[in-house]
Amino acid sequence: MPPATRHSPPARPLRTVLLLIVLALPLLAVQSAQAGDADRNLQVRTLGACTETAGRGVITAGLGTDQLTGGTLTLAGIPANASIVEAWLYWNGDDDGNNVEDNPAAFNPAVNDGDPTITLNGVQVPNPHRLGGPANWIGVRNVYAYAYRANVASIVTGNGSYVVGGMDNFSGEQGYNNGVELLVIYQRPNTAPTYIGLGEGLDLAFGTNGPNVGPGTIAPIFRFEPGLNKRQAQVTIFLGGAEPGNLILFWYQTGIDLPPFPETLRIAGNPEAVEVKNPFDGQHNQNGNGYWDSYTTSVTVPAGAAWLAVQVESKNAEPPQTYAALDWVGAVVEMPLSCTVKLYLPHLLRTHPKPPGPGRAADV
Repeated sequence: MPPATRHSPPARPLRTVLLLIVLALPLLAVQSAQAGDADRNLQVRTLGACTETAGRGVITAGLGTDQLTGGTLTLAGIPANASIVEAWLYWNGDDDGNNVEDNPAAFNPAVNDGDPTITLNGVQVPNPHRLGGPANWIGVRNVYAYAYRANVASIVTGNGSYVVGGMDNFSGEQGYNNGVELLVIYQRPNTAPTYIGLGEGLDLAFGTNGPNVGPGTIAPIFRFEPGLNKRQAQVTIFLGGAEPGNLILFWYQTGIDLPPFPETLRIAGNPEAVEVKNPFDGQHNQNGNGYWDSYTTSVTVPAGAAWLAVQVESKNAEPPQTYAALDWVGAVVEMPLSCTVKLYLPHLLRTHPKPPGPGRAADV
């Protein structure tokens, strides 16, 4: 879809209405349900333990669904002797009947609640869970954003093709579908234990000065036991809103002691963080359809490190580039667990080497 249709003129401000005390609380409750939170930071949950005798692995597959109501995802790479532990389908977009200028009193969550009724292989996905939304894009475009997750382990049985269908049809309308991501966690017998961290939510960003969607994203923190040796972590980020003409950065940082105020951590621009320049272009999905990106990279976790934080940044840019209107939905970390007996780590191990390269930047 052309950028002009994805980034509509700013919406008119919502009018403040004075009501009688007896009506104030019910109306405020409806408005809160409609407007949602500007941001819902990615919440982290972890899997894996040193007592396990089967290591885990992650397979992801993304699909761009701009101006589409679905498409085909192809899973490959699950080992023959592996068993599926979890399978999740994520999707992100607008609602086909809930715009920011609608009358708050007319908001009906049973109808205007994103797009929870999609199918996988012709089967309605069971018990869709809303990760975020309705998230207010006022000031950027006249829509609300949503993100959903569903447990599809009953449908996904291994490698093969899986057909997504039933997404809202926005052809010729202002709304949008960004895309879907299928994530499978498998387990293999007689392999080393593995740490898996899943960050899930709906974190909006529009440059660093979109006042109605917050000042940018928050970095989720993945915590783990420190190791005596450096380890390689595979990090996968999936998000909506990526376009070739936008400037989107990826940052990561490791540490020993948690930073102050970890719930509101931002590492973008931090001299101790590593910058990956503009890896998101909307083409890292299986149909190359744009707007949805699934980016995977390897990150070195130094010896002694106890956490890894990641962040995507919608960077303010000069024309002809435009700010990316990002819907950040997920981040995945896969790494060998440290299962050695806990020993005193000498101070040398508690001093991190600085990231390589001038300005500590990593070019992709």
